[in-house]
Amino acid sequence: MIENKYVEDLSLEGRKKEIDIKIQRIHEMLDERSMDAVLLRKHPNYSWITAGGKNFVANCFDEGAVAILITRNYGNHALCNVIEEARLIDEEYLPELGFELHVYPWQEDQLLSIIQNIVPDVNKIVSDSSVEDIPARADWIAPLRWQLTDNEIARYLHLGTVMSGALEDYLATVRPGMTEYEIAGGISAALWPHNIEQIMHLVSVDERADKYRHALPTDKKLENNLLVSINGRYKGLVVTTSRMVYFGKPSAEFLQQYRDCCEMENDTIAKAAVGVDEKVLYDTLKQAYVNKGYPTMFDKHGQGGCQGYWPREYMITPTNHNVIKENQAYCFNPVVDGTKSEDSFIVTNTGPIMITRPVSFPMLRYNYDDLVLERPDILVVD
Repeated sequence: MIENKYVEDLSLEGRKKEIDIKIQRIHEMLDERSMDAVLLRKHPNYSWITAGGKNFVANCFDEGAVAILITRNYGNHALCNVIEEARLIDEEYLPELGFELHVYPWQEDQLLSIIQNIVPDVNKIVSDSSVEDIPARADWIAPLRWQLTDNEIARYLHLGTVMSGALEDYLATVRPGMTEYEIAGGISAALWPHNIEQIMHLVSVDERADKYRHALPTDKKLENNLLVSINGRYKGLVVTTSRMVYFGKPSAEFLQQYRDCCEMENDTIAKAAVGVDEKVLYDTLKQAYVNKGYPTMFDKHGQGGCQGYWPREYMITPTNHNVIKENQAYCFNPVVDGTKSEDSFIVTNTGPIMITRPVSFPMLRYNYDDLVLERPDILVVD
């Protein structure tokens, strides 16, 4: 595993340098498409373009309360109603980050009219979501996010280390008799003090872990087997991970099944390199299921893909795959009924860097030539 050399520049100047890189990517896209401006409303895109800001109020909506307008020749702008103004100045620092702020009454939707006053030809604007006559071209915008800057890698590694530690420390306190609801709430309580928003809560115990791939929490009480899969978000970046705890004495077959999942995931990570077609990773993982004796399990669950400001920027399939570029993040999640292995990583020019990793859980070590992968084992509580 590559040593972490990434340290986030938290200064406004550091954020502005990151923003400048992203604005340059947008300008290149606009030039290529013969367009003048792009409007960003979805909160993943807002966090991306502002180097870690937040524009959502209720995070169940894709669009946030602040829109960012990046133009080729007319400056960079932030548009919102009066409700958001003070926080954007005091806590988001948008003017200091180079965005001219435009504020309108909350009773009136002036978004389009303000945009038209900035960009003369509305037909030369694209958006990440539809705004009247402005077309949505998320497919043009999404690829701009996929290659992480050094500051984003630093944020990601901070998120992964802190979340792994907080999650594992909490899971060590769980006891039989607790409900899945209680466990989900405890995980959130462990993460929020670290400014990590838990945006997916999958908690399954015993036979529910065997039966369901996406087990939303219920009032079922834990007896022996606990499987949790969570998505944590920090400054817009999302990491996905799974951990397992077993109370009592697991069978040798059960432990081997979990470790088979780890090895299938490791085989896939070991193939990830800059310039490799992602279809290679898909094929590697599919064959690993066959090699381990679980050929029917592959088709029961999505196996993973590129991630960043979404839990999966896209899923890798035989018809949806790209060539891996430097500093892209990925996650794969092999599952065999009742067991799952899942940790995120970044592909760099010198090898993969794990984002999430075992911190206090027992550790498994795997060697792939010069690559060493450290993976969490099941925490067994007698």
